[in-house]
Amino acid sequence: MPSLVINSSPPVEVPAGISLLEACASHGILLPSACGGRGFCGRCAVEVVSGDLAPPTLAEENKILGEDRAKGLRLACQARIRGDVEIRLAPEILAVRRHTGKLVAKTLVTADIAHLRIAVDEKPPFSFRAGQYIQFEAPVAPPPAKPLLRAYSMAVAPSDPLHIELMVRQVPNGTCSTWIHQNLQPGQPVAFRGPFGDFHLSGTRAPLVGIAGSSGMAPLRSIFQDMLFRGIQRPARFFFGARTRQDLFLLDEWAGFEKKAPWFEFIPVLSHEPANSPWKGERGLVTDAVARRLPDLTGQEAYLCGSPGMIDAAMAVLTARGMPHEHIFFDRFSV
Repeated sequence: MPSLVINSSPPVEVPAGISLLEACASHGILLPSACGGRGFCGRCAVEVVSGDLAPPTLAEENKILGEDRAKGLRLACQARIRGDVEIRLAPEILAVRRHTGKLVAKTLVTADIAHLRIAVDEKPPFSFRAGQYIQFEAPVAPPPAKPLLRAYSMAVAPSDPLHIELMVRQVPNGTCSTWIHQNLQPGQPVAFRGPFGDFHLSGTRAPLVGIAGSSGMAPLRSIFQDMLFRGIQRPARFFFGARTRQDLFLLDEWAGFEKKAPWFEFIPVLSHEPANSPWKGERGLVTDAVARRLPDLTGQEAYLCGSPGMIDAAMAVLTARGMPHEHIFFDRFSV
């Protein structure tokens, strides 16, 4: 039976033919994965020091490119073990644990977004940085079937270690999100793994621009709440894109937040609101509103969360107005 070595630790035996993702999980090491091991998200990439693995799949070749491939990176969900393997993981990954808790509230804030509040069990202790995400376990089929794993960002500041909040958009034909919307009810036990991710506020004092749409509001809400809690007063504008007024949510909360945080401005932008509606706010794509309002972004930072298309459009607008690529931080919805 092949052996697996992680960060020069003593080797452990693993069955031939399983993926690195499965091999690590069988020994209590939970790698990040937003797509449940389907090779779509690319978040489970690990550095392979040496070893005998099956050739990269097409999904892996589409995610691990050029320089990263030369460094020995492989997608753990796609790389299957044929012989002895040694990999190297970051310390924060080794600290990830499985956590349990109970759903205490579920609120439908739009027709397709559910706002969840979860009470987290005290052991093992759970802590995270504003902007990070978890892998939620959805038991869509009875045991012994494994639960589906899907990544959702925390939607609340980390100041309360016993509660987290999530914003889950129901994806058309999405098994996990449909289960959450239709089956999960307050009082039910839940489980998740985490925290994961390096999307978080920088340590600078630069003014910042937030851009998000739909459930992409979640990590930005976490970051801005955390700024208020910690007394960080950096000038901040949050551009939130939606189709119509019916797709906006938490407007009263953001209005209250603006009163508590004079350094903050919430700017909703509607792309498909009827021309004859009473809406007086920004219209068009959210990136159009950014371009109109912020002609010079020299010395500022941006925090983005949304679809790949929105991220790419925002990057183009921001860099054209003087913001360097290294000042743009994002969480891309890739599945």
